[in-house]
Amino acid sequence: MKFLHLLFLLASFPMLMVAQDSVSTKPSSILERINKTESGKGSVKIIQDESISGRIGRPVKRNLPNDLDDEESKYVEMSGWRIQVFSGNNQRISKKEAFQKEMDVKTSFPELSTYVKYDAPFWRLRVGDFQTLQNAQKVLVQLRHTFPAYGREMSIVKERIQVKVK
Repeated sequence: MKFLHLLFLLASFPMLMVAQDSVSTKPSSILERINKTESGKGSVKIIQDESISGRIGRPVKRNLPNDLDDEESKYVEMSGWRIQVFSGNNQRISKKEAFQKEMDVKTSFPELSTYVKYDAPFWRLRVGDFQTLQNAQKVLVQLRHTFPAYGREMSIVKERIQVKVK
């Protein structure tokens, strides 16, 4: 009888150890999981500011144009067209020029969304969220008429756009 008890204890001992591992406290964040030391594995130590640790693993709010800030509005992203008003790769002046042209366009056409982006080495200013090529062409004609100095640079480009859901 003692032999059976001993055999039972020896057989159940590995299961108890596995159960203890599964009950142990799991790290709550990815950083804690990375920094956790485990036998037989390499180790990584990440040292960073607490403000960064608080942001990892949480959703990030995307920066949308000013007219898209309404929390109650819903937007979908889809394929469409934008008008590229400016593109420059002169690192000293292109950024300033892109933002200056953005202000000019916003002043004359406040209803249009503007997007200044940097894709190395180019600064680009793109305008509008057009679902059809015809709508983009109509606004392109208006922009060229309003800004004849920018006219040669302007073109219609296919891009992912943001459309308000009603």
